[in-house]
Amino acid sequence: MKVIAQTGALQEALALVGGIVATRTPKPVLQCVKLVAADNVLTLMATDLEVACRYQITAVEIAEPGEALVPADRLNGIVRESSDEDSLTIETEKQTVHVRGTGSHFTIFGYDPGEYPAVAEFGDEADLQISSSVLSGMIAKTLFATAKVHSHYAMSGVLWEASGKKLQLVATDGHRLAQAKGALSKSVKSSATAIVPTKLMSLIQRVSSDSEETLEAKFSENQMLVRSARVVLVSSLVQGNFPKYDDVIPKDSTRSATVNTTRLEHRLRQAALLTNEESRGVKLSFQGEQVTLSSRAPETGEAEVTCPISYQGDPLEIAFNPQFMIDALRVCETDEITLEMGAANKPAIIRSGDDFLYVLMPVDLG
Repeated sequence: MKVIAQTGALQEALALVGGIVATRTPKPVLQCVKLVAADNVLTLMATDLEVACRYQITAVEIAEPGEALVPADRLNGIVRESSDEDSLTIETEKQTVHVRGTGSHFTIFGYDPGEYPAVAEFGDEADLQISSSVLSGMIAKTLFATAKVHSHYAMSGVLWEASGKKLQLVATDGHRLAQAKGALSKSVKSSATAIVPTKLMSLIQRVSSDSEETLEAKFSENQMLVRSARVVLVSSLVQGNFPKYDDVIPKDSTRSATVNTTRLEHRLRQAALLTNEESRGVKLSFQGEQVTLSSRAPETGEAEVTCPISYQGDPLEIAFNPQFMIDALRVCETDEITLEMGAANKPAIIRSGDDFLYVLMPVDLG
């Protein structure tokens, strides 16, 4: 194999696939990236046996087609430190890989490419299509609410529900729930439901964050594939039953407050300055045309700030984990949000437009 590739394109590809390569594994080949040069394209592949990626680079000149299996950290480091080079030449000699630039020559001892696990290809037919920017926004509104450590394995992923021309993503960690809705590019042939692991969700967001292209997705019994113009991502799905999220969305809220999103987030940050591990909550007192946010930390001090609102309902005092509220407010795309509440011991709802809903459990300040 011998290819001449643009350094910038290599850096971009290795930045993505390098995040998939297994760092701790008894199998050295899983710490590698596989290079396949054929048909004027250099394809980089990586897998940790749960998530995999195919990344195609077209900014290459294929002098000699072939394959190589190279330790990812070594190749990534060489390419990263060659940013002053316009292009790099990668050439193989049996299992040894040579990387040459202007005035530089690196020799890396690789492995037999035949030992690398197969990475699935996308094929032709997609189950759903969606704008890259729409999906990126939906992921931003849900991924943060997944369970980081929880005995309920299904809660460590994000639920996808596709029907007609609508896609809905739902995430929960048992203390809060985030739901985002978006429009598909065209109707799906049949409804689809899957629990997608957070690692794949993060990778999809990296692929889609700055692009207006259309992404395609395909589901199998225990696997999901996502395709963009340059990248195919493959992942095992999370097994198990996702919680019946509709049951925890309050249907009988009797109080409602409309407030400026940025201003409320600022006031929450202020009130959170005087909380600690023992008193993580901020109390919100709703009355009239303002909400008073207060907090206290024993042996440290107290805080009290106010924020103007439009309020309907009887006065209410309710406390929340301020960081949980801030997490939601920072992904809201509307100037104002609506906070719907029932009682001090009942979950509340934050709504931002028609596409984002966030359910938050109150905390007991004693």
